[in-house]
Amino acid sequence: PQNPKTPRKGGKAIKIKRMEVDQGAGHATPGTSNLELSTDRQATRAAGASNGATELLFDQDRLKIYYERIFPYKLMFKWISYGKMVQRDHQSLMSLDDGTHSTYFHQREFCFTLADDVYCRYLCFKNADHFRQALIDKVPYKIDIGAVYNIAPDRHNASDKKAFMPLQKEMVFDIDMNDYDDVRTCCQGANVCERCFAYLKIAMRVIQDTLHEDFDFSNLLWVFSGRRGIHAWVCDEQARQMTNEMRNAVGKDADLQILTR
Repeated sequence: PQNPKTPRKGGKAIKIKRMEVDQGAGHATPGTSNLELSTDRQATRAAGASNGATELLFDQDRLKIYYERIFPYKLMFKWISYGKMVQRDHQSLMSLDDGTHSTYFHQREFCFTLADDVYCRYLCFKNADHFRQALIDKVPYKIDIGAVYNIAPDRHNASDKKAFMPLQKEMVFDIDMNDYDDVRTCCQGANVCERCFAYLKIAMRVIQDTLHEDFDFSNLLWVFSGRRGIHAWVCDEQARQMTNEMRNAVGKDADLQILTR
């Protein structure tokens, strides 16, 4: 969809912040999407004290148990592989099998943010078990999911920089609650309550309808960002292959502004 239709929703009171996705982004920038676990004890205590909730603390040991027993690494592998599995010949030599179950998954860049903001870029994994073991060993506080490259990201230094190229990346929309601070009266900043979360629900509906009706996208994954908003992952293959210019054009079609009186 290089020439998006003219927006049909200009009169609606919706404000959506667009995330411009860089196909090559693989670190903690606005061009990536992430899974984040807060380890700020003071912030957690303050939140619990303000709403009377039971205090819940995260530390390295609990996080490791989470990765060992709860984290859905098999589902993550299944999702990000998109069924693009390695086809093996039963007559081939076992010695040639390096354990790669999906080349598509193996050529995807991951970035782990460890304790004390230590960044580990150009990570990649041959299969779901390899991914799980890395999570248990490194215990990341945040996981950034980057683009799929033409070679495995951990080999990026083995070739010329110009030869290391991104091929695909999901198109991601980021809706932040603080973008509604000029119209909501209940909360401010990263704080969210049931009343102002309605703005996010409306934005979700507008984005979903726009992507489906104007661009025929149907494979959307909505996730809570972990802090102050929601992310929409557009996973259709056509979306994953789009250039940055095409992504920006799609974003502009859903770029609506709050109308105040």
